[in-house]
Amino acid sequence: MSESKGLPPSLLDISNFSDGGLKVLVVEDNDSDFELMCYRLKQGGLKYMATRVDRIEDLRKRLEHEEWQVVISDHNLPGFGSEEALRVVRDSGLDIPFIIVSGSIGEHVAVEAMRAGADDYLMKDKMARLVPAIERSLRAANERRSLAAAELAQRESERRFAAIAENIPGIIFQMQSGPSMQRPTVPFVSEGVVRLFGVPPRLFLENPHYFFEQFEPDDAATLFELLMDPPKPGVPVSWEGRIKNYGKRESRWVYMNAVAKPRGNMFVWDGVLLDISDRKQAEERLLNAQTELRLVTTEFEKRREQERGAIAREIHDDMGGSLTKLKADVAWLNKNIPADSVVQEKLDDMLELIEHLLASSQRIAKDLRPGILDYGLIPALEWQMNDFQKRTQIDGVFQCNVDELDLDGEQSTALFRILQEALTNIVKHAQATRVDVELFVTESELTLEIRDNGRGIENTDKLKETSFGLRGMQERVAAFEGWVDVSGSLGSGTTVMVSIPRSIQTGEAGND
Repeated sequence: MSESKGLPPSLLDISNFSDGGLKVLVVEDNDSDFELMCYRLKQGGLKYMATRVDRIEDLRKRLEHEEWQVVISDHNLPGFGSEEALRVVRDSGLDIPFIIVSGSIGEHVAVEAMRAGADDYLMKDKMARLVPAIERSLRAANERRSLAAAELAQRESERRFAAIAENIPGIIFQMQSGPSMQRPTVPFVSEGVVRLFGVPPRLFLENPHYFFEQFEPDDAATLFELLMDPPKPGVPVSWEGRIKNYGKRESRWVYMNAVAKPRGNMFVWDGVLLDISDRKQAEERLLNAQTELRLVTTEFEKRREQERGAIAREIHDDMGGSLTKLKADVAWLNKNIPADSVVQEKLDDMLELIEHLLASSQRIAKDLRPGILDYGLIPALEWQMNDFQKRTQIDGVFQCNVDELDLDGEQSTALFRILQEALTNIVKHAQATRVDVELFVTESELTLEIRDNGRGIENTDKLKETSFGLRGMQERVAAFEGWVDVSGSLGSGTTVMVSIPRSIQTGEAGND
C-alpha cells in the first residue's frame, strides 16, 4: 500500500472521502507497474491509498467489504482481462470510476470498453495522464450520481403531483375570453367551490360574472386585465389574489394557474384555483422572522464591535501602560547594576520578555479594533492593504474616487471587516500574487470591489456549508440593505463586489 500527501486545487474535492485520501483499487499483476502507477499518483500531488489485487476473486472480495473511489485495471492479466474486471465492478452495483491501463490496447478494444462502461483508458507509456484521468472520471461519476438523484427526485415529484391532482384542495374551472366579450365568463367550476367560497356551484353557472365578484376589487381588476390580453396558446398564466373577507381579521389568498387554447374567435382557459392562505401566512411569518433575525444579528455585531473596542482600549491603556512602566523600571535596574552581575543577565531576559508582551498586546488590540478606524474608512482600508502586503508579500493597490468620506461608524466597521475577511480568504484559498481593492463612492451608495488573480472560485465553493466567510459578509451587508456578489472562474481569479446605501456619520460614530 502506498500513500502520498497533497492535493492540487484543480482536482475534484475529495474531502468527503476517508482520512487517508482517495482509495484506489488497482488490478495489476506486475509489482513494477504498480509502483510506477503509485509514483505517478504521488507526482501528481494526489493524496491517496492504493491496494493491488491480481485475482478476480480478490477483486470481488475487496469490492464487497471495502469502499473504493477509483478502480484502475491492467488490460491483460493471467486468467482474465479488463473486460471481466469491468464486468465484476459493474455487477457489484457500485458506481465507481473504472480506468483501463495497458501496454498495448487496440482502438477497437478501447472503444468497446468505453461502451461497456469504462470511464477512460491510457497507455502505460503515457502515465502522466493518470491523475487528470482520475479527476475527469471522478467528476463524471459525480455527475452521474447527481443526474440519477435528480431523475429519482423528478419521478417522486411526478408521483406526488398525481396524488395531489386527485385530491386537489381547490377548484378546477373553465373560462372563456375573447375580443368580442366585455369580460371573461366562467361556464364551469368544480364542486370545490363549496369549500373555497362557501357557495354552491350553481351560483357560478347562473351568473357567469359571479366568479370575479368573489375577489377583492383591486385583485379582480388585475385578473381581468391579465385575461383580456391576447394569451399565448399553451403558455400558463399565473395570478395570486385575495378572496373577499367580509370584515374578517385575516385575508384568504388563492393562486390561479390556467392555460388558454384558441377556439374560433375566443380562448378557452382550463385552470385550477388553489387556497394558498396558509402559505401566505407562513411567508409573512418567515419574512418577519428573517427581519427580526437580521435585527438581532445586527445588534449582536454592533455589541461585539463595542466589546472589542472596550477590550482593545483596556489592553492598550491598562496592560500597555503597566508593561511600559515595568519596562522602564527594569531598564533602570539594568543600568544601575554592575555589568558583570548575574542579575543583569536576568534583567536582560526580562526586558526581552516585556518587549514581546508589549508587541503582543499591541497586535491583539489592533486585531480587536484597529485604531486607524478612528481616522476614517479610507485611511483604514489603505492601512489594511499596506499591512496585508507587508505580511504576505502579495502585490496590490487600494484606490478610492474621493479623498475624504464622512460615514456612519457602523458602516465603516462593516466594510473594514469585509475587506479583512476577503483578504484572509485570499491568503487561505486563492494562491494569488496580486490583489486590487477599489472603493467607489457616490452620493447614495458605497461600492467596495476586491479583485485577485488567484485560482478562481466555483459555484460549489459558494454553496459549501463551511463557507462562513461569505455568509458573514452577506449578513453584514444585509444589515444595511446592501448586496454582495462573488464571481470568478477557475484560473481567472475572483472578484468580490459589495454595495451598501450610504449613511452619513452620526455624532457617536466610531465610538463603539
